[in-house]
Amino acid sequence: MFHRRLTDKAISTITPVEIIAINPAYTSLRCSKCGYTEQKNRKNQAIFCCLACGYTDNADVNAAKNIIAAGLAVQGRGGTSHANKHPDPVKRQPAEAA
Repeated sequence: MFHRRLTDKAISTITPVEIIAINPAYTSLRCSKCGYTEQKNRKNQAIFCCLACGYTDNADVNAAKNIIAAGLAVQGRGGTSHANKHPDPVKRQPAEAA
């Protein structure tokens, strides 16, 4: 239901909007600066502090940076965020020349 409502909203906008689904796993534990992922990076509900590089940020802001980066990566390769891990991948057919 959420996806349908979001799609309806995106279609009705003046500015073009693209909805990109990503796998959100570990986005709150991954450092948006260096990529190091560790449960202990998340000090509490509000504070993120990378144990590898020392980067600190609001935990939700850091996760949002990871989500947008994943969305841009998915958009760039034209697939899903877990294309290589899907148990039954869908083979894409080349687009026919117009």
